[in-house]
Amino acid sequence: MRFQNGMSQVLDPLRLRLLVEVGRHGSIAGAAVACGLRQPSATKHLQTLEAAVGQPLVRRTSRGSQLTEAGRVMSQHAARMLGTLRAMEDELRALRDGEIGSLSIAASTTPGAYVLPSVLKCFAERHPGVDVTLAIGPSDRVVEQVARREVQLGLAGETAATPGVVVEPFLDDELVGIVAPGAHRASRMTVAELAARTLLMRERGSSTRATAERYLASVGYTPVKVWEIDSNEAIKRSVAAGLGVAFVSRLVAEDELARGELAEFAVTGVHPMSRPILLLRADDSHLTPAQQAFIATLTDCCASSIAACVVPS
Repeated sequence: MRFQNGMSQVLDPLRLRLLVEVGRHGSIAGAAVACGLRQPSATKHLQTLEAAVGQPLVRRTSRGSQLTEAGRVMSQHAARMLGTLRAMEDELRALRDGEIGSLSIAASTTPGAYVLPSVLKCFAERHPGVDVTLAIGPSDRVVEQVARREVQLGLAGETAATPGVVVEPFLDDELVGIVAPGAHRASRMTVAELAARTLLMRERGSSTRATAERYLASVGYTPVKVWEIDSNEAIKRSVAAGLGVAFVSRLVAEDELARGELAEFAVTGVHPMSRPILLLRADDSHLTPAQQAFIATLTDCCASSIAACVVPS
C-alpha cells in the first residue's frame, strides 16, 4: 500500500511518539502531556497521521482512547523506529564528544614502545569507546604514512620538513652513549676511542640514527665499523654482550642504566644529543573528536616530565 499523503507525514517522529503514548496512557490527553503538547494540537497531529495512512488509528471510548488494530500495528513499528532514532542520536552525540570512534596512529620505535603504552592506557580509561590501531616503524615511514593519509596521527623523532605534514614537538628527548659495564671506565670517550669500537646503529630512516650521526659529525667522527640493527632491544642486548657501543634514547636505556646492566658515556666535544619527539598530522585534516581527545591525553600525560610518559621495561 502507498500512504495517501506521502511518507513525510507518517514518519514525523512527534506523531509516531504520540501514537505510542496513546497506547501507553489510554488517552489522547495523557499522550499530549507526555509529548509536551496541548490536547487540541495532539488531536490534530493524530488526525493528520490517520489521513496519511488512510485508516483510523485511534478510537474514543467511555474510558478514554484506544488504538485500533491498525493503530497497534503502527505503534509497534513506531516504537522500534523511535528507539532506532534515539540510538542514532546517542551514537552521534558520543561520536561528537569523542566517546566512541576510531583512531589510527603510526609511531616510530622509541615513542611507540616507551611512550605510547602509558598514554594509550590513560586514553582507554578516559575514552573506552574509541578503537585504536597502532603501527610501529622507522620515523621516515611514519612521516610517509601521515603524508599519504594512511593514518590520522603520527609520533616520531626529529624529521625533515615534509609537504602536507604539520609537526608539533610534544616531548624533549636525549640520546645517550651506552657501553657494556666495565668496557670503558671513564664517563667520557674521545673521538679516537669511539672510532676504535664497533658502532651499533639503527637502520637508515631512523630518527635516532640521523640525530646521532648529526651530532657526531660535528666533531669530525667518521665510523670505521658499523653494524646496523633495526631493534632497540637487540641493540641494548648486543651492547651488554660487548659487541660494541651505541647511541639510543634515554627513554630506551634508562632502566638498564639504573640496574647497572649498561654504562653511559658521552663523547668529548659533543653537546648533549637532544631532540624533540614530534606529533604529526596532515595539514588539511580536520581533527575528529577522537583525535582531539588523544592529543589532550598525550599533552596531559607528558606535561610534567618524560618520566610521566614512560613504561618501565
